[in-house]
Amino acid sequence: MSQSIKLDNVCLDQRLSNISVTIMQPGITCLLGSNGAGKSSLLLVLAGLVEPEQGQVYWGQTDVFTSPLAVLSVHRCFVAQQHSIQFELTGRECLQFLSPSQSPDIPGELIRKLDIADLLDKPITRMSGGELQRIMISRALLQVWPAIKSGNAIIVLDEPLQGVDIRHQTVLMHWLSALAKVGNQIIMSCHDINIANTFADTVLLAKAGQMLAYGPTRDVLNLSNLWLTFDCQFECLFKDEQRHFIPVRQVTGF
Repeated sequence: MSQSIKLDNVCLDQRLSNISVTIMQPGITCLLGSNGAGKSSLLLVLAGLVEPEQGQVYWGQTDVFTSPLAVLSVHRCFVAQQHSIQFELTGRECLQFLSPSQSPDIPGELIRKLDIADLLDKPITRMSGGELQRIMISRALLQVWPAIKSGNAIIVLDEPLQGVDIRHQTVLMHWLSALAKVGNQIIMSCHDINIANTFADTVLLAKAGQMLAYGPTRDVLNLSNLWLTFDCQFECLFKDEQRHFIPVRQVTGF
């Protein structure tokens, strides 16, 4: 089972200001906020890839920035918002490069859940944005596959649903939920409030580099918090006892 993650008074440039939060395991935590809210910066710090100017980050009792990246990478994977691959690799070659073992085999579960069978022999330069995103998610998960199977992985995803069609979004989120239930910790940003409302165990709301709220999804996602976060009026509708948030009016001045 993954250890808790604690950020203590984290500051970074003008991007993050005094972020203090403890994310308990296991489960899915969604970061929500407008463009420029600091979500990507927070994920980079949390993943141990960018050291803050002030504050500490702990995984359990371990100070992340005293541990070599090679050690962290056994249990933590990261998917960035933007991808840049300069070589004419196939999907299979891209995945095998990060295989945690010497075996060329790619786990069947990974292939099925991300629906990449038809992409394994396709050059990544000829893939659509959504296809490439599914390969990059697969690539990250493969890096920590043994930890995932033992329920001991920290999976950090920066807008993993970007460019991915609705069917694949739904399958991915259901799979991530299943992985969280066996002890893995998934921390991701997204722009879909209803995805977070449906799948996230906890939600962190960010604005202008500051944390506005953090806690159980049912408590944090409310009309007042959404107004403060997005400067947009929402309406909450219910269908079959499931909440759905619909934007109805933006703040004046636009």
